[in-house]
Amino acid sequence: MNELSLHPQGEPKQQPKSDCRDLVPTEGPVVVDTFGGRIHVEWDPTAAVTPLGQLPFFTDYLQVSGLFDPWVEQCPVQ
Repeated sequence: MNELSLHPQGEPKQQPKSDCRDLVPTEGPVVVDTFGGRIHVEWDPTAAVTPLGQLPFFTDYLQVSGLFDPWVEQCPVQ
């Protein structure tokens, strides 16, 4: 019988980098630029959730990339 797979296997597993600094928590607050000014985000490792989640970093992305104004212009809500 010929085995035919209709589902792709996916990406190959990669070995983690030995010097992966992106996953290391930082000490103290992280500075994030927003439209309202600069804020300092500090993580509480004992909290189950954060009040803002990843919103400050998304706001920083929108500001730095210049995508906010076109995003608002394309919004169908008025």
